[in-house]
Order: sequence, then structure tokens, then C-alpha cells
Amino acid sequence: MILYRLATAPDTPQVASLLEEIMSHHGVAPPERERLHITISTILDSRDHLLLVAEEGDRLIGMCALVFSQSTWSAAPACELQDVLVTESQRRSDVGRNLVEAAEEIARTRGCSRLYLLAEHWNLDAHSFYRSLGLAEKTCLYFERDLRPGLPQEGRDL
Repeated sequence: MILYRLATAPDTPQVASLLEEIMSHHGVAPPERERLHITISTILDSRDHLLLVAEEGDRLIGMCALVFSQSTWSAAPACELQDVLVTESQRRSDVGRNLVEAAEEIARTRGCSRLYLLAEHWNLDAHSFYRSLGLAEKTCLYFERDLRPGLPQEGRDL
């Protein structure tokens, strides 16, 4: 049986492992483990940034982050999903679908008018998955600037 619940401090090492797995899958070098643990701890201490996990037995097999903000466009709370991921051995099961559904329920409970997420343009499997959940595809360009010191400003990826 798979349990969907909010992450707690003892989950930190497994959450970090899931994040490292997806970062490696996307060709991104994960941050140092200590920095990642500190970031996870900061999120766990936040009221407006939650980590939802899928647990099977004593093992985390999926997760997503919920980031709450106030939307000026809808004049209501909104929820951004980040890091929707399922460990490779569990992909193509209902874990991802159930994570998003559980996240939507949390967002509704908190009065959110919208639930949204971003996906890389090349991640076609994710696009298909999100469409299958009934999420409407929007078209926009995403711009960012890396604010870490000592790195050139143009062409940097996070």
C-alpha cells in the first residue's frame, strides 16, 4: 500500500536521494548533499512550501513540492507544483497521478484558485503525463537569471 503524506524531518535523506535521482536523470549536477539537506529542512519549516511524499513500506518512491503564493491575476491563493517526481522503478504506475491529485486536494483545502507547474520544453513524457491529468497547456517563455556570485550572467543554467 502506498501512503501519500507530508514529509517530515526524518524523510530528509530519502527526499534528497529522490531529488538527486531526478537531477541526474535531467543531466544536472545536484548541489552538495549538505546544502540539499539544509534546503529541505528550510522547506519543512515553511508554512507556504510543503513537500508531499509517496511512501511504500519504509521507502519514499515519489514526491512533489507545493509552493503557495497570492496571485494578483486571480486575486486568490495559487499553488505551484515543483519537483513532481517518481523513482524510476515506479514510473508509469499511478504514483505520479496520485501525488498530483493529493497535491490538488491540499491546494483546494488552502483555498487556491489555481494549480500550475512548469515542464522543460524537451520533456515530452512529462507533457503527455500532465495532459493526461487534465492540466491545460499554456504557452509562455520562462526567463531567469542565476544570482550566484562569480558566474557569468549569460547562458547559465541553474
